[in-house]
Order: sequence, then C-alpha cells, then structure tokens
Amino acid sequence: MKSYEIAAGIKPSKRQLEWQKTEFYGFVNLGLPTVVNREWTDGKVDPVNFIPEKFDAEEWVTFFKAAGLKGMVLNVKHHDGFCLWCSELTDYTIEKSVNWETDNRDMVKMLSEECARQGLKFGIAISPLDRNAECYGTGEEYNEYFKKLLREILTKYGDIFYVRFDGAAEDNGSGYTQEYDWEGYYEVVRECQPDAVIALVGPDVRWYGNEWGVIRKNEWSVVPKYFSIEEAIKRSKEPQSKKTRKRDEKHDMDLGSRKAIKKETEFIWYPCEVSVSMRDRWYYHKEDEYSAKTKDRLQKLYLESVGANCALMLGIPPMKDGSFSEMDYQILMAFGKSLRQSYNYKVSGIAEISASSSLSEEFSVQNLLNSDEDKTWKPAKNDTEPEIIFDFKEKDMFDKVLMMENIANGQHIESYELFIDKGDGKFKRVDKGGIVGYKRIHKITPVEVKRVKVKITSFRGELEMQEVTLY
Repeated sequence: MKSYEIAAGIKPSKRQLEWQKTEFYGFVNLGLPTVVNREWTDGKVDPVNFIPEKFDAEEWVTFFKAAGLKGMVLNVKHHDGFCLWCSELTDYTIEKSVNWETDNRDMVKMLSEECARQGLKFGIAISPLDRNAECYGTGEEYNEYFKKLLREILTKYGDIFYVRFDGAAEDNGSGYTQEYDWEGYYEVVRECQPDAVIALVGPDVRWYGNEWGVIRKNEWSVVPKYFSIEEAIKRSKEPQSKKTRKRDEKHDMDLGSRKAIKKETEFIWYPCEVSVSMRDRWYYHKEDEYSAKTKDRLQKLYLESVGANCALMLGIPPMKDGSFSEMDYQILMAFGKSLRQSYNYKVSGIAEISASSSLSEEFSVQNLLNSDEDKTWKPAKNDTEPEIIFDFKEKDMFDKVLMMENIANGQHIESYELFIDKGDGKFKRVDKGGIVGYKRIHKITPVEVKRVKVKITSFRGELEMQEVTLY
C-alpha cells in the first residue's frame, strides 16, 4: 500500500471532530501581568492589586457570541502561578484579591457557568511553569503538585472542551530546570475530561508555530507520526542531527502531500490551530492599540484559517478593570455582524444540483443540499475526476464556495477547480485550489452566473463530501 493510501485511512477521534466544529473561539488572558502592564510577572505581585471591578461574566459571554465566537478559552494560570479560581492547593489565587468588592471571586466558576447557560463552549489554558510555587524545580514533587492542580480545575467546573498547555520552563535558581511529566498530565486530562482536546504541547491539536496567522498553502490534518508531540518531546531531549534537521526543513511548507509523505509509513490525525491575538501581545497594554486588528483583517484571518481546514483561536485581552476596550469591542461586534451576513444567504439553495456520478442512491448528490451531517455524497468508484454542477433557472450572483468533506471518514481531496458559465453555455475555469478537509471557503470576485461547476481533480482513498454551498 502506498503512503498516501495509508494516510487516507486515518480518521479523527470524536474529541478532535467536535473541536474542529468549534471553528472559532476566543482566548482570554487576564491576571497580574495585566495589572503591572507586562506579559510575564515574577510570581511575587500581590493579588490584592487584582481588582477587576467591571468584570461581568454574562456580558463577556454575550459579547463573545455576538462576535461570532463558538467558545471561550480562559488562561486560568500563567507562568507566575496566580490562579483565577479559588484553589485549595495554593493561596496565590483570585480569592486574595480582597479589594475587589464582590461576593464571588472565582472567575473560572462564573465564566464556566455562564458559558454553559448561553451555549458557549468553555476551555482552559494552563502553564506548568510556576514562579510562585516553592516546589517548582523539585522534579517529581512539583509534577505531583501540578497534577493535583489540574485535577482540581478539571473536576470543579463542568464540561471543558479544550485544555492548552504552555511548554515554558526555567531554572529554579539552583541549576535545575523542571522536567515536566507530560504523559502524566495527559492522563489526568483524559481521566477528568475525556472529551477535551489537548492543544499546543498536546497530542490532539497541532499549533502551526507562529502568532501571526500565517499558515501553509495546504494544511493537512493527516501528518506523519514523526510530527506527534510525543516524538517532538523525545527529540527535544537530544541534540538535533543533520538528518532530522533536513527532514524538518523539507516539511516546513508541506506536511501532507504525496511527495512529502512518500517515504512515511505511520500517520496520525493532528489538525492545525491558528492562534493570534487582536493586538501585538496576549495581555492588554494600552500602548498596543495601534496594532488592533481591523474588521477586514479579521475577515482575512477567518478565511485563511477556518476557511482553510484550521481552527482560529483569537486572543481578546480584557483591561485590568475586567472590561474590554471599546475599540476591540466595536471591531469584534462589526466582524460578528459581517460574518453572519456573509453566510446567511445560500445562493445554491435555489439551483438544481447534479453530479458526474453518485455511488448509490444513499450517497446521492442531492444530500449536499441537506443540512443533516449524516447525509453525504460519494462519486462512483470509477469516477476519477468527479464534478458537481449547480444550474440556475435565472442568473444569480455569488462570491464564495464553501466545501466540506466528511472528515469523520478521513481527509481525501488534494486539488479542485472552479468553473462558471455566464449564460453562453460554456464553462470557463476561474480558479483552482488544493486541500479541502473539514472546511474550505474559496472566495472569488463576485460574478453573475447561470451555472457553476466544482471539479475534484485529485483525491486519495474514497471521496466523501458533506457540503458544497455557494454564498
């Protein structure tokens, strides 16, 4: 069996599939770094200085939903060790922010409950680095302490869809750098939140590697096992050889094409997350206002991440009083409105749909017009370049083609082409693309058409489409 045929048989776990459907979620960094106007603090800033008096969980969640976000990830403990929940394991917590006049200081509790109430997914980010814990740098003793912290936060606050681990580590001052028990941490997550994906330094979700939102032209979800986090951790403990350096360089811009994987025999489902902040940095700094992303920039980011088989995690930093800046608020509200408008009218809904073939009546091309995720289209086995055609009774206009594979059964499409017929009965190719995966949103210049054709020019394994929609 050829490498690309093996890769075509790799499928996501249930947790990875549900994470992918989240598509777009916010990342909130608020803590003592916000208070002292830094990105990292030393673990000695007094929690009494943390006074988010304008914090309102209901307002936060309502805002995120209006901005088009489907989830919220809260950084519950950064490198300084300050916990945004009332922990029984450390007194360096939000409970000590006594100048904040409120009956409930457990921010994790308030946000997790409000997310559940309004139907927004809730996740956490947590750093194993801890500049406040006296046991940091003691090896196993610290690892056991951190696992207790993990178990506490993962069992007190309901369902958590996402756990993000930061990999930062440092010398404890005595010449020893804490070695993290990653496998032990993962076991705690699996035990307490079996449906949660583990990201960044984790086995479920792959970080692209930059914070600017720049991804590969074709971002495959199926990659060689060599790129798993377990393998990366093993390699990090050894000097990089000339062979591994060449291998990494070869895959810089291509992880999954036939050429890139032709010598590989083992593969994993390791989908990509794009993480980028609204501003230059993750915590709020007034001087970063010049860098706030515009609505147009956010639209481009969305197309190049969610619309390119990735998920987008957008950093939205609150100010130290617990509210969001008016500038960020207005930009995100405008973006959310634009997002809803852009995908409101299905132009293809009034067209007749046909295909070059269908595997059977069960997998008819008509299923692509059905909102039921279990209704899919498969071409006949001998159809090597299957086509889907939309035919309008009268000319209509569109500017986006949204395509989705049924990734529960793997990722298959390698390339496609788009054709239009303006009414003269002839198809003209207007563009082409590569992978589809979970979702591909292909944007073109707005045009009036009589017919539209999507031609799959290359695929591996058994092609199965969940949706093809014109907007």
